[in-house]
Amino acid sequence: MIAVWSAMAAPHAEAIKARLRAELESTRADFHGLLHTVSEEAWRRQSRNPGWTNGQILFHMTFGFMILRSLVPLVRVFGKLPQPYSKRFSNALDVSTPLFNRVNAFGARGGGTIFDRRRLGKRFERTYRSLLRLLDTIRDDEWDTGMYYPTRWDPLFDEYMTLEELFRYPIMHFRFHRDQLAR
Repeated sequence: MIAVWSAMAAPHAEAIKARLRAELESTRADFHGLLHTVSEEAWRRQSRNPGWTNGQILFHMTFGFMILRSLVPLVRVFGKLPQPYSKRFSNALDVSTPLFNRVNAFGARGGGTIFDRRRLGKRFERTYRSLLRLLDTIRDDEWDTGMYYPTRWDPLFDEYMTLEELFRYPIMHFRFHRDQLAR
């Protein structure tokens, strides 16, 4: 029975990986297009997100991809435990939302100041390549593995997300913040 299930899951899993690769590549192209169209003056200009410049938004968008490298191992661990464990963890993180919001804002402001377009482009590329390698490590039977998430941290988090949904998160995050750039 297991051999039959694995044989059936493999084509589905390959289709998931192919779609995610295509979505990541499309977002990568969009990101580099934005980097090339934002002038040095526009980099420092106020974005449509109060308190953040365009450069800070672009760093924050990149960070959405960077954080995935830490979230996937968490899903792999919590996905093996009974669901109440990740629910409790998520609830604890939700309680820390005010602290998270301050750290998130500080990180974007600092990252947008430290990274110029060239350095941010290189960081995005390293992160992108590492995500493709991470994607290749997902076994066919892992795609439905998931855990609960702190929905107060980010409205793009669903209460419960699988690995497939998690890989789509930075893409949605990117699209959401792309519209906040002041052109």
